[in-house]
Amino acid sequence: MPETFPKWVSDSKATPMGVFEGEDLIALANLERVDGTSIAWVQGLRVKDGYRQKGYGTSVTNAIVDISRTMGIRTLWYATSSKNTSSQHVAERTGFKVVDNTGYFRLYKPYPPHAKPSPSIVPLQVNPSRLFEILQENPDLVQSTTFPLAWEFDFRSIEGLTRLLQNATIRVIIDESGRAQGVYCMITRQRKDELTAAYTVFTTDRSIFVDIISRTIDEAETLGANRAVYFLGPRATEWALTLGFVDEEFNGRQFLLYELNPAANA
Repeated sequence: MPETFPKWVSDSKATPMGVFEGEDLIALANLERVDGTSIAWVQGLRVKDGYRQKGYGTSVTNAIVDISRTMGIRTLWYATSSKNTSSQHVAERTGFKVVDNTGYFRLYKPYPPHAKPSPSIVPLQVNPSRLFEILQENPDLVQSTTFPLAWEFDFRSIEGLTRLLQNATIRVIIDESGRAQGVYCMITRQRKDELTAAYTVFTTDRSIFVDIISRTIDEAETLGANRAVYFLGPRATEWALTLGFVDEEFNGRQFLLYELNPAANA
């Protein structure tokens, strides 16, 4: 069962659901509401070994959908890797549809040799409200209605970006004409003795993409991060495998956002 189970039990925003066989907990997931919204997440779906492929994951997810409906949830999200076909099947069987996806890859310490960042490129650090303005002024930079960060998403509205990025470092690269050519965000995650630096990267220019990746590798090294994890916009996804050091296992790998309106699926 997930390490976060004790946290779910004590968290007022969390509603854990389980399937038991006798006294044995064989399937578990959590419903977590986003404060002050009608948005919630299905989190941490797990089915015990020996009980998989028997519909228990679908059963517990359907129970969460039913509970979310009684809570007035209008946007129920479920995120998973494109590599996790079992999780995708559960989402699809319970009525969820894919509404966004990002490219995905990981790098591990020791980090690979890479180009030095260009001294002529100076990223600007901004807050979520300024990022919202920049995305409004540059609609081709992020074309989806949601924005990813570290295995999560939120709406690309000022409220959504503020919720998602309040603890993140946000940087943008602006060209001489004032047009945004790239945005990248970073947040760290500590699990036991391992530190992860998670990056979101959107860009409209390949040379800017290469420069951003170089900067993020340097930053991950400085932080002492054991790994750097990347969530990428469409263009950055295309360019990632041309870097020369991204493993082929990430070719076509995506992180998927599924969505369901419980009220519309009553």
